[in-house]
Amino acid sequence: MKTKIISLFTFILLLNNLKAQEKAKDSISAQYETSIQEVVIDGKKPLIKTKIDGLVYNVQSDPESRSKNLLEMMRKMPYLSLDSNENILFKGNTNFKILINGKETQLLTNNPKDVLKGIPASTIQNIEIITNPSSKYDAEGASGIINIITTKKMKEGYNASVNLGLRIPKQGYNAGFSLNVQQNKLGISAYGGGFIKNNPEIKYQNSQQTLLNNLIQNGRTSGKENGGYFNVNVSYEIDSFNLLNVQFGSNFANNKSNDFLNSNFSQHNILTENNNSNNNSDSNGKGFEASANYQIGFKNDKSQLLTFSYRFNNFDYAVNSLTDFQNRITNSENSINQNNNNQNSENTFQIDFVKNIKKVYLETGLKAILRKNISQYTSIPENLLNSDEFLNQQNIYAAYIATKFSLFNWNFQTGLRLESTDTNVNFTSTNTEVDQNYLNLIPNISIGKNWKEYHGINFGFSQRIKRPGINRLNPFTNQSNPYFQISGNPYLKPVVNNDLIANYYYNHKINLNLGLGYSFSNKIDLKVSSYDPVTNITRTTYENSSSISRLGLDYNLNYPVTKKLTLGINGNSAFFFIKGKVNGVQAENNLFTYYIYLSANYQFENNWNINSNLDINSRMPAGLLSTTNAFMGSSFSFSKSILDNKLSFSAYINNPFNKFRKAITETQGADFYQNNYLRDYYRSFGFNVTYKFGRLRDEIKSTRRKIENNDLSN
Repeated sequence: MKTKIISLFTFILLLNNLKAQEKAKDSISAQYETSIQEVVIDGKKPLIKTKIDGLVYNVQSDPESRSKNLLEMMRKMPYLSLDSNENILFKGNTNFKILINGKETQLLTNNPKDVLKGIPASTIQNIEIITNPSSKYDAEGASGIINIITTKKMKEGYNASVNLGLRIPKQGYNAGFSLNVQQNKLGISAYGGGFIKNNPEIKYQNSQQTLLNNLIQNGRTSGKENGGYFNVNVSYEIDSFNLLNVQFGSNFANNKSNDFLNSNFSQHNILTENNNSNNNSDSNGKGFEASANYQIGFKNDKSQLLTFSYRFNNFDYAVNSLTDFQNRITNSENSINQNNNNQNSENTFQIDFVKNIKKVYLETGLKAILRKNISQYTSIPENLLNSDEFLNQQNIYAAYIATKFSLFNWNFQTGLRLESTDTNVNFTSTNTEVDQNYLNLIPNISIGKNWKEYHGINFGFSQRIKRPGINRLNPFTNQSNPYFQISGNPYLKPVVNNDLIANYYYNHKINLNLGLGYSFSNKIDLKVSSYDPVTNITRTTYENSSSISRLGLDYNLNYPVTKKLTLGINGNSAFFFIKGKVNGVQAENNLFTYYIYLSANYQFENNWNINSNLDINSRMPAGLLSTTNAFMGSSFSFSKSILDNKLSFSAYINNPFNKFRKAITETQGADFYQNNYLRDYYRSFGFNVTYKFGRLRDEIKSTRRKIENNDLSN
């Protein structure tokens, strides 16, 4: 009995003690509620996330994204670099595709450089860098695919951003916006922008030496550019098994340039011709695209999806050029008026099916691309033999199957793609036809393994097709320079590229990515130049007369020295082996190249950031006979964010120690040497302002399969 009483008494004491503790906790909690208004969790997402076919670069986790545009940010991303003209290189190659949210847009096909300059990196979520595209992608794109992700998982409501930018002395202005709205089952995502550029006058020089002749040209050029783009995507979830996506987009670009050129031509050290030419050129382009994707789910198997897709796009552009000559001796024509009008249209039909079969992810599909390109070009006077009309029709029919699975703790991605291509080119004036029909079976395999979630390796092999684009096929000959003529070649054939890659990555306190690759192609369509000693004209075109191989190492390292200081390096080293024939003469262009981009970022208190960068570029091949010169660049920038990071300001100076840069292209032929020198503005100043606002709570849905026409290269 005593034991029971003691136990009851103990229980009552314990209960009273618990009540007292609860009262104390409530009191302490009330005190903290009056003093603590907000709890901030300072955690950063990993900068790089690896996948079996590539990686994902988290732009929002990079502090430099607050002060740089998207093109500048690509300098520091694995496998990417920029050449001397700010063109993007993917593993040292120009043959790749750029997508936005998994979709191709004409904008990034025709004018990627200026568009990416106008997009603040702070408005981009992620960049997918796909080094070994699976068989679901078109067979074109030897180097890979860059997929720009503009939106994260979005919730019901809305968010938006606007941005403004200025760059001098080239007087470049850009503006853009993005908008995402989700209301019940309806989602709308839109983005757009525009740019204006006023390029001040710069100087250039062309020189050429042969055994008996010597040519020196001194020129000045200036111009104006403007362009704009708009794209909207509408998604409607009919029910839990049916989803519809519709997309519309348009873009335009205009360019005006004035070029003055003085030419001095000597034979046997005797001046035989001295003339001046003045060229005024106008080019205008506009495009439109529309697509629809209808996705069907299945009640009995949620992994099973069937998608029907259609896409239409067209792009028209015209080039008008008038060249006046003075003091011309060897040619009686004192003016040339050249016009080239192009109309390009494309219809694409696609069916995709995905399904999980036990532990195997299977995807398969059919696709048809119907293209029509028309070019009308005239020259006045007509005795220049540069007037004609040609029609280029190309139909591509494809089927693919791809799988993903795991075996013995290794991940596999394999597939096959079969593509049939029918091409017909018709020249109206001569009633001449060119027919090309070919069938390609394209394999793909990727193998990867991870250890302790921190590091892993990937291996891959794929074959890809490189089809010549309309710019390379167009036979129009630009004759505005009397001694140098440039034209396309309608007889070009596709090229098959073989690609072997091995990657190692380590992502823990530091981010390290290493990629070793070897690629080779035969009968590739490179630029070739030949000199005619009778007319003293150098003609440049494209020919399937070369083979090229590249053995390269790509590396990327990001090291957080402290919580505030981060250092990084991105680069590559490669051997290029190029050989071919020009007018029956064997030529080689073997070159060791390198690219190094060093970056440092320091984060101060109150959302202040400063960045400094240094990039070093070696000589690069520019065709079978040509190379570009090495150069070095630097930049410094700072940024400040206020209003909970909604409003950001940034300012920068590029290349403060060099006002101009010398861009030199050297061409060494069997019987001539050519040097093209351009002195362009290198030092620049600018600032950007970005404002983000709104709030989302429910994800905007998108079909998992959509049309991605990544099978052309220009």
